[in-house]
Amino acid sequence: VTTDDGSYGQKGFVTQVLKELLDKDKLIKKVWTIGPAIMMKVTCETTKPYQAETIVSLNSIMVDGTGMCGSCRVTIGGETKFVCTDGPEFNGQLVDWTEFMNRLSRYKDSEKKSWDLYHEHTHVCSCERGTS
Repeated sequence: VTTDDGSYGQKGFVTQVLKELLDKDKLIKKVWTIGPAIMMKVTCETTKPYQAETIVSLNSIMVDGTGMCGSCRVTIGGETKFVCTDGPEFNGQLVDWTEFMNRLSRYKDSEKKSWDLYHEHTHVCSCERGTS
């Protein structure tokens, strides 16, 4: 476990510790990574020279869960896949990360608007307001 600030586990980025582990143990042939897209992308870049298969769990936008809407479409090894039906786990070395991250940011404005509306109209229990 690593944290940027060292509040839990080792201080540093996950890729720093991963590289140290890969340098020490040449028998590591498979890595799983789950987290922000940029972290998974950099993890794949880190494992590539070691020829360690890297499985990622993609967290794309999913609307209907059937692949019909196409919002979770991703290119894997030059082929179109749907995270909701073909994944969410894929070989990270084959993911078109630029496309994937662009798709993730496509709905940012709508997500922010929904978040703001939710907080504007959400009831706050009086017990959470504190007492005076």
